[in-house]
Amino acid sequence: MSDVSNYPAQTRREFATAARRAPRIAFVINSMEGGGAERAMANLLHHLEGRFPGMPVDLVLLDDLPIVQDIPAWIRVVTLDGRGKMLRSARALGRYLLRTKPDLCLSYLARANTLNVVFSALTRHRAIISERVQTTSHLSTSRAGAIYRYITRITYPRAFRVIAVSDGVADDLINHFDVPRTKTRVIGNPIDAAALADKARAPSELLATLPERYLLGVGRMVVNKNFEMLLDGYARANPSADLVILGDGPDRPKLEAQIKALGLSGRVHLPGFVPNPYPIMARAEALVSCSNAEGFPNTIIEAMALATPVIATDCPSGPAMVLRGKALKGAPIESNARDGLLIRMGAREELGRALTIFEDPDIRHDYASRARSRAAAFGVEAVVREYLDIIEDSLRSRAANMGVK
Repeated sequence: MSDVSNYPAQTRREFATAARRAPRIAFVINSMEGGGAERAMANLLHHLEGRFPGMPVDLVLLDDLPIVQDIPAWIRVVTLDGRGKMLRSARALGRYLLRTKPDLCLSYLARANTLNVVFSALTRHRAIISERVQTTSHLSTSRAGAIYRYITRITYPRAFRVIAVSDGVADDLINHFDVPRTKTRVIGNPIDAAALADKARAPSELLATLPERYLLGVGRMVVNKNFEMLLDGYARANPSADLVILGDGPDRPKLEAQIKALGLSGRVHLPGFVPNPYPIMARAEALVSCSNAEGFPNTIIEAMALATPVIATDCPSGPAMVLRGKALKGAPIESNARDGLLIRMGAREELGRALTIFEDPDIRHDYASRARSRAAAFGVEAVVREYLDIIEDSLRSRAANMGVK
């Protein structure tokens, strides 16, 4: 048992009270809008149902924005009003933490991660943070990148545990942001192939409005997703299938203007965010990802689980790991990876060639088989067990630190 006799009386009383109650857990994220991190957290929460008997568990949303993810009914949702601002979020989250005093907070995304760590010093909870993207690449496109790099460097190393969604994300945090390797764990997102197949069979009004043949892009319309490259490569190749891009975001007006300038009106479809994209994904001839940065490429693996072949850029840090390859300059595109077509970042001419390769239905069928087989490596149970191990270890550590046997 740890010796707490030297702590102030108020602190000792707080420890004694905490020791008598069931541990409280909070999951913290900016919002539950339509991004990949939000979908990953929603999926994780579904798989954690029934794993915390007798424990109060909250999902804390920093921003009061529309909830488009499927949040399980077992968890209490607490919505704050951070309005996307760090200081406003800090005030709101600080009030929540001081009022509820959770034993552990597990957060996704940079703002939530930073505040989680900062407040752990005040409320003495265990801060577990999860980084979803390759941080250096992600911040390179931000006008305030230098500030965010500094904030990341002074906060992330102080977390109790840091979960990275891939080896590349972990190495970046260790090498460039001083996160101790001993604190870092690599855990991917849970991919439930059976659940995806069920969702893919669900009725879809949108599917009835789309052309018979189409290629698919999915994601928020932001710089890092590089839909500009997708449109340019599509125009170069001029494939026989149309192009559908699911998602929305601040770059939409720019992409609409590019579609018009390239003469692609009527061939490129932008239906916006779709709560259940899987019927559309399962019917696509290929998923095309032109991202400048990924953490764990959830959408790529989901498409592969539905036997949809993939074209992806070899960006930091996930697609090469998933497709098992490396994009080399001058190499035949088919030789770059085992489980999909992997091209160099920003290489629009390579994208055009990859789209041309997938014009052949026999080649698409071959890569569809490879995709489904590879996706089986990213199952649910192992991922959930790893999260539970970290959560249980963190709760035991906090209890021991408070003098609880």
